[in-house]
Amino acid sequence: MKRTTKIWIGTGSILLLALLIINCIIVFKEDSRIARSYYITDYERVALKQQRAYLNKEAMIIPEQEIRITADANALSQISVRPGQKISVNEEIAAYKTDEATHEQSKLQAELNAYEGELSTLEGILRRLEAQDIDDPITTIDSEQIDDELSITVETEVLQGTPHEAIAAIEKQIAEVERNIDILEDQISELSFSNVLSSPIDGVIGKILEANGTVTFIIYTDEKNLITYISEQEWEKVEENQSVKLNQSLFESEPESDSLTIGEDTGSLEKAEEVVGAVIEKQTIPATNTLWYKEMEKVVEMPQPLSFEVRIDLNDAVTNKPYASLTKAKIIIHEAPSALRVNKDWLITKQVMDGEETREAAFIRSIDEDGKIQTTEVEIAFEDKGDSILTSTLTDDQIIFNKQVKSGPSLAFFPMPFELPSKAALEALDWEQFVKYLVF
Repeated sequence: MKRTTKIWIGTGSILLLALLIINCIIVFKEDSRIARSYYITDYERVALKQQRAYLNKEAMIIPEQEIRITADANALSQISVRPGQKISVNEEIAAYKTDEATHEQSKLQAELNAYEGELSTLEGILRRLEAQDIDDPITTIDSEQIDDELSITVETEVLQGTPHEAIAAIEKQIAEVERNIDILEDQISELSFSNVLSSPIDGVIGKILEANGTVTFIIYTDEKNLITYISEQEWEKVEENQSVKLNQSLFESEPESDSLTIGEDTGSLEKAEEVVGAVIEKQTIPATNTLWYKEMEKVVEMPQPLSFEVRIDLNDAVTNKPYASLTKAKIIIHEAPSALRVNKDWLITKQVMDGEETREAAFIRSIDEDGKIQTTEVEIAFEDKGDSILTSTLTDDQIIFNKQVKSGPSLAFFPMPFELPSKAALEALDWEQFVKYLVF
């Protein structure tokens, strides 16, 4: 009897255990259709806002333009300025010898005629470029179209670029030639009334160079730009006209904090009032040992093995920082106006049917209005530092969570809110109140 009882008890236990195992398999297997509730601890509330990806760089303040004025050294009786000196428009830079002024005026007139000829050539090339069908452009500009007077620099830029790039290169060269014409006309006019060489702009004397019997005055404009240097990999991310977020202290009298290491992010930029500049030029050839490159190389580790110069225009004027000062610049390489940032490991990717074709889609787990788990398709605008920036039909303050949670019509519940008192609140309690707090 006892033996029979033991057999029945053993058989019953085995059957009960088998039933429990089968039930667990049915309930908890991946494709189970049995509704159940999940306890979720790793979740976030969606905050839809403007999302950006930045390229953080050190940048240097430089003059917007460098005006060069050249004169015959033997024709000058004196030089009236020195490097670093502030100078105003029409202020005397140097004085000509009386008997040399007329000869110098003739030389300037010949130089002016040459520039006017080049301007005519450039305008002709620009008209031919603009007459092309941009939707069906030619791949290069025939070198026979380039007039002899055109410099080899411009010819190279035109031959290498698309029609849009060629037009931009020619327009840039036209602007430079027109500026030189204006300077020469002012010099000729000044020589007609006096024997002095005067400044065409408000600015600063940058350098005075004497070589081969000539004196060249380099004048820095009061208007300032920023330059920075990027690597070959960063070059692919940066485009002209991209906005740049700058530190407000660049335009204030207070000194900036210590410089960041290249690529380091800073919370101070996020808190500061947003001041935006724009990328106006991205060099397509590696940077050389120019004055500003050498100055920046002294204080910043430059990208290796190649560095490419990027110039940034400023919306506001910088009046309280000297040339070669360092600041921080955050080039906005991606932007989404109403999006959310989520750890990319939370996304689910799978193949879905789109008509007769199959495509890969991204999904995120979320909670619907009834508190049930649902899988919502999202679009990835871009990725940044291990996060995915999503645009979708998710609403502000909606709950999302990690992909390990099962989907389906299951309910979800979350940890009870738990908040510790602040240190200041605890210090305000006496020992009796503290004990009551711990006990009750």
